[in-house]
Amino acid sequence: MTFLVVPCYNEEKRLDIKAFQKALSPDLHILFVDDGSKDRTVQMLKDNFGNNPYAHILPLAKNGGKAQAVRLGVLHLLKIPEAQKADWWGFWDADLSTDLNEIPQFLIYQKTFAPQASVICGSRVYRLGSKIRRSALRHYLGRGFATIVAHALQVEAYDTQCGAKLFKPFLAEKGFQESFISPWIFDIEVLLRIGQDHAVEYPLAKWEDVPGSKVKIGREIFRVLRDIWLIRQKYVSKF
Repeated sequence: MTFLVVPCYNEEKRLDIKAFQKALSPDLHILFVDDGSKDRTVQMLKDNFGNNPYAHILPLAKNGGKAQAVRLGVLHLLKIPEAQKADWWGFWDADLSTDLNEIPQFLIYQKTFAPQASVICGSRVYRLGSKIRRSALRHYLGRGFATIVAHALQVEAYDTQCGAKLFKPFLAEKGFQESFISPWIFDIEVLLRIGQDHAVEYPLAKWEDVPGSKVKIGREIFRVLRDIWLIRQKYVSKF
């Protein structure tokens, strides 16, 4: 069984209700965390998933950013009895840029190529046979970001920012108990806390850049660079 945390903020017009309803099953439970939405997201979640035994809803009183929503969601799983029976926990972007159908492939890949891994990270690698669709600007900014992270933080991942990750439940407190420095690039902090030796990247078969992202690259780029510096100071100061 897999238990996912899905952070939601003003997703009333974007959330693909039918796709989530189709995916929910005894093998896949989802905790929707509403991050203080100002629209009808919470009510929409209650209307469509309130009676589904495989769906859970955690409304937060105020907006704290994606990192905080994911962190509080993961910690909330510690209080859900069904979640204690799960083999994997994880977090997934609400826009489903990564299809939920990829989850079985995550697990097959880990079992086949990295059975020792307790973290599986989706990775948007352009390769023959894959369908990775994002703008050229986002692709090149992503490669530049990965280069900076590799040199500044000694993180060797090809893609740290894909919003689809699974991990073993025993890592929850180590990875998520403490608040994150950055509201957006918290994935890097999780890897640094848990240790990269525990992680493997799964090359996605399909990923699509869904319009309506809350992250405005031009506005956030300097904040991200600042956060990289702060993360370096905390986790990689020996360098």
